[in-house]
Amino acid sequence: MLKVQEVLIHEKKRFLLIDNGGYPVTSVAKYIKYLDNIGKAESTLKSYCYHLKLYFQFLEECGLEYQEVNLDILAQFIGWLRIPDQSTKVTYFEETLAKRSEKTVNTIITCVIGFYDYLSRSEDYGGNVNDQLKKQVPGRFKPFKPFLHHITKGNSYDKNILKIKEPKRLIKTLSKNQIQVIHDACSNIRDELLFRILYEGGLRIGEALSLWVEDFDIGKNAITVRKSKTSDGEKRKVYVSIETMNLFQDYLIDFHSYEIDSNYVFISLTGPNRGKPMTDGSVRSLIKRMKKKTEIDFTPHMLRHTYATELHAAGVDIAIIQRLLGHAHVQTTIQTYIHSSDETIRESWKQAQSNKKMGRRDK
Repeated sequence: MLKVQEVLIHEKKRFLLIDNGGYPVTSVAKYIKYLDNIGKAESTLKSYCYHLKLYFQFLEECGLEYQEVNLDILAQFIGWLRIPDQSTKVTYFEETLAKRSEKTVNTIITCVIGFYDYLSRSEDYGGNVNDQLKKQVPGRFKPFKPFLHHITKGNSYDKNILKIKEPKRLIKTLSKNQIQVIHDACSNIRDELLFRILYEGGLRIGEALSLWVEDFDIGKNAITVRKSKTSDGEKRKVYVSIETMNLFQDYLIDFHSYEIDSNYVFISLTGPNRGKPMTDGSVRSLIKRMKKKTEIDFTPHMLRHTYATELHAAGVDIAIIQRLLGHAHVQTTIQTYIHSSDETIRESWKQAQSNKKMGRRDK
């Protein structure tokens, strides 16, 4: 049975896809190594390895090698991803509830396309499936217009023809009351600091766990996010309240003593891993406890969504929100966070009507 094996290389977690005989799948190992070499995050390496495990599991069920694949097989893979319990040998005509969302399927397909793109540029693969997956589309049909669009609008670009349409989903945010309840449920100063930074700074959880002590500028209430760079190559800065910065100093005094040999801000406070950096797993356990304690179903990323939504509601310029969030394109920020509520639309309409109100005509 195919499985993903976690290995430790130079004190870093890396991932291998292991075949039924207990050997690494060489083509996947090379691709993951390539992604590692070009600086992809550990979470990306792990996700891609699991995505390719699904793909090779599908190929195994079909009795195919990865070199034998064509466009029709990959289209069949999409159907298998959505309904994995159905046989690859039978065509179904009745509608069945999908097991994975359109977004998840597209993410997995993007990984597989990247895998073949890598192979096509190496000497290990001579197939043309990567060419079959793309079609040339005029630049005017891009989802948004980039800078200097007027110069490049006549150019064409490659579009993945297997991408399926994703329904628009509004992001989930937390209310002021929910934020306060979660904050009050923090059982120690470290958890409170982590919660405050995620909410007040809008950091992704991976960015927060990567923070070093020297990333905090106490005088300016600023934090340099070392894991994120802006479009011009600079590390982005976010800002937090004085209360949060004071909490940070108290945390250092209480837990970052001379005995702790770690530059990371967020560390394990007890147990055999005391003093070592917190992991994604420890954060998941923390969130699970908090959800049970507060009876609020939330994720760390919902704090980021709430942060951005509140900034927009307060009238902060969208370009500034983009920079604070670390989005490469302002269109990402707009498409994610600019959703006018019915009440906002109604109030705007009333304001517009009052500005052009006319008196009744005399009879």
